[in-house]
Amino acid sequence: MACRHSLCAVSAEFFTSAAGNGRSRRIQVGKSQITLKHASSRTMATAGTVSGHVIQALRWIGRRYVDDRIIAKLRRNLNANHKAQLMKDLCHAPAWVADIMRQIAAPT
Repeated sequence: MACRHSLCAVSAEFFTSAAGNGRSRRIQVGKSQITLKHASSRTMATAGTVSGHVIQALRWIGRRYVDDRIIAKLRRNLNANHKAQLMKDLCHAPAWVADIMRQIAAPT
């Protein structure tokens, strides 16, 4: 839905791997607010890829809330190439996420 008046504000979040352990920052550009969050190189390794999206989504959902329904939905929606990429990127995921990635990518 497009903004139809000049009062709209946009909020965006970006990850950065800048050296050092500086804290996350929020900057204001006009009416837009941008959040720059520091992320580990492990997190950045899959940034912008299907594996990265799956890893971040599973982490956001949380170990306790990932169930068979979510796994089945991911299995249905990811193609064979995406599943192969999940298997290649297991080393970039926390152990519990890697276990779920294996379930998603397992042959049917």
